Amino acid sequence: MKQLTLWNAALTALSSICLLVVLVPVVYLMFGSPPSTLWETLQDREVLDSLGLTFFCGFVATLTGLLLGTPLAYLLARSDFRGKHLVQGIIDVPIVIPHPVAGIALLLVFANWGQDLSPIGNWKGIVIAMFFVSVSLLVNAAQEGFRAVPREMEWTSRSLGRGPVATFFRVALPLSRQNLLTGSIMMWARSISEFGSIVILVYNPKVASVLIYDRFASFGLSYSLPVAVILIWLSVILFFLMRTFQERNIPVVGH
Repeated sequence: MKQLTLWNAALTALSSICLLVVLVPVVYLMFGSPPSTLWETLQDREVLDSLGLTFFCGFVATLTGLLLGTPLAYLLARSDFRGKHLVQGIIDVPIVIPHPVAGIALLLVFANWGQDLSPIGNWKGIVIAMFFVSVSLLVNAAQEGFRAVPREMEWTSRSLGRGPVATFFRVALPLSRQNLLTGSIMMWARSISEFGSIVILVYNPKVASVLIYDRFASFGLSYSLPVAVILIWLSVILFFLMRTFQERNIPVVGH
């Protein structure tokens, strides 16, 4: 009994340290500027445009990730084929490489596309950079969801006359919706926080992270801090709302 008590105390202490390391900087930042300064910053057109661009591109990147990453996740979860581990490794590559390196790689790919097609220096490049660094989060989460769906349910659907497409949309997809939503939330959150690849591929127009860096490098902490505070408040609020929506008990459809 004494050992159990000591074990629980050790777990609590170590967990508390971990939480504090994450929580303290966030709380300091959230209350780092007075309301009057935040209100003045919110009237800055450059800040508003930057925030709007950030959230818009994050949404487009996440939607693209759903359209392209969901079929890939289903393929990896349900099929065995030569090179499967290689494909899985490719999906995980953006997690392990430094993001400025990712920006350089994307720059090399799109440098010679021509002015009309090139995403360098416009919002399409921002979406591509966000997609590159974050799509693995969605694919991996979706894979877990599809693997959790019993194969027997899909076989039963097929035996009742439904084709593979109908089975996917009426069985596998609805039963994996929580994982897909979780992956989408994580991909969106990672997208709007991206800096390293975007600053190389698309310095202008500026997303919020690049604007914060630009103001910090040019004018110091006091000028960049209000933008950082606004971004973290908006991110936390939207993240909380999406998590709340995710945890709602939505009935399974399609059966």
